[in-house]
Amino acid sequence: MERRFGAMSPRKILMISGSVLLWIVALAVLLIIFGLGDEPEPEPVFGSLAGRFESSVTMEHEGQTLHYRENEITNYLIIGVDKTDVTRVTGHQNGGQADFLVVLTIDRVNRSITPVMLDRDAMVEMQTYGVFGHPAGTRVMQLCLAQAYSGVNIPGSVNTVETVEKLLKGINIHHYVVLDMTAIPLVNDAIGGVEVTLYDDFTSFDPAMQKGTTLRLMGQQAQFFVRGRMTVADGTNASRMARQQQYLSGLLTQFRRAVKGDQVKLNKVLDAMEGHMTSDASENILLHDVNAYDDYEWNAMRILSGEHTVDEYGFAEFWVDEAALKRLVADIWFK
Repeated sequence: MERRFGAMSPRKILMISGSVLLWIVALAVLLIIFGLGDEPEPEPVFGSLAGRFESSVTMEHEGQTLHYRENEITNYLIIGVDKTDVTRVTGHQNGGQADFLVVLTIDRVNRSITPVMLDRDAMVEMQTYGVFGHPAGTRVMQLCLAQAYSGVNIPGSVNTVETVEKLLKGINIHHYVVLDMTAIPLVNDAIGGVEVTLYDDFTSFDPAMQKGTTLRLMGQQAQFFVRGRMTVADGTNASRMARQQQYLSGLLTQFRRAVKGDQVKLNKVLDAMEGHMTSDASENILLHDVNAYDDYEWNAMRILSGEHTVDEYGFAEFWVDEAALKRLVADIWFK
């Protein structure tokens, strides 16, 4: 069952944890963890008795049988959708598209968090549902479209989760967080804007956004920068994903500068998130994870390798390199 973030008061988060970072990437705002409070107690390590609790989920890789590290990691799927209201329940093919997807892998053994960005155009096999919400077979389509399909008691976000799990060789997505596109300028402005250098021309959106300009993005400029695609550069999602990573770097720098030690500013940022997020995780789970992992090291963002093509109808496709995918999955989630 999805829960609205707005039901959890930002003031309550501050009173309980005192450690939240709002991370905006691409089409949505990404909730992550940042230490602003007391040092947490060491997180217990599960599954550390070698061989005793090995997962039944295995993968053959380079002549070895690897076991999924299910007792050592927690995975969040962050979904940014192209809708202005993620809290409204929608029906068949009305759930919008998942224009931004990233898996946050929390590794309790290595005390680290690894973000893995998934290309929205990745061609994957997914479950589809008919107009009455009943299964209508599987199809190979762009990953972003899984969000549009919902069934009887199966929200589009769950369909996206199941599709991502299949893509990533059977890993378990423990929780998902869905954010809408309208949150981008709100949070951007709440921290005083984000400075970036424009390597592409955005003047079709805003005359001030000229190529080569170093600009502090404010208001809709932030949304243009992380969402613009068809009329920017080569029009591909690959170039947009590169901008999203650039924006993230600037955002983290500005957030730390603007918010650390300033609870008034932090309140303002948290207020900007209300009504723009849903999750299947309970309030207690989100609060626990904010506290438990706020001192973990953040690893560099990983992305999938593959080939971008355009089909006969002009739609973008991303065909994942299976060999590279297996190496990435083995490195992060298996042992």
